[in-house]
Amino acid sequence: MSDSEIAAMEQRWAFPEGIGQVVANCRGFTLIELLMVIVLISIISVSVMPKFLDTSAISLQGGAAMVAADIRYTQELAMSTHASKIITFATDDDSYMVVSQRMDLPSRVTISNGDDFTFNSLGEPDVCGSVQIEAGNDCKKICVAKDTGQVSVVDGCGASCPPDTCP
Repeated sequence: MSDSEIAAMEQRWAFPEGIGQVVANCRGFTLIELLMVIVLISIISVSVMPKFLDTSAISLQGGAAMVAADIRYTQELAMSTHASKIITFATDDDSYMVVSQRMDLPSRVTISNGDDFTFNSLGEPDVCGSVQIEAGNDCKKICVAKDTGQVSVVDGCGASCPPDTCP
């Protein structure tokens, strides 16, 4: 290449005056800004995600365990205080009464059918029966055995209770 060609190429690639200032002002995002955006997106997604997920099966399982535990608690309380104690269930509601204390079921879980149980000082229920709870299309049945008051949980409202309990 000749000297004139080299000079022409250098002139084409030369930066105009002040170009360094423009480049200095066109910086990208800082690391802190990027982290804040990621944190905000994470918080929003965590708060919105449960609305899109179906958690009814988990709520139903937790609700069945809660009702069974409260029936057992009422029975044990009757035996420890040597006095009758009652647990009452209102149908089509999301709460029930354990010895005059209101207990709320998890969200979207309702009682579709339920017997009230009064336990005597020996822990025996006055009636044998069951409580049905529903969430979405799922259903669980909590059965209380006759004479012993044993509590068991079975899947499905159409399911029968164990042989030693009443239907």
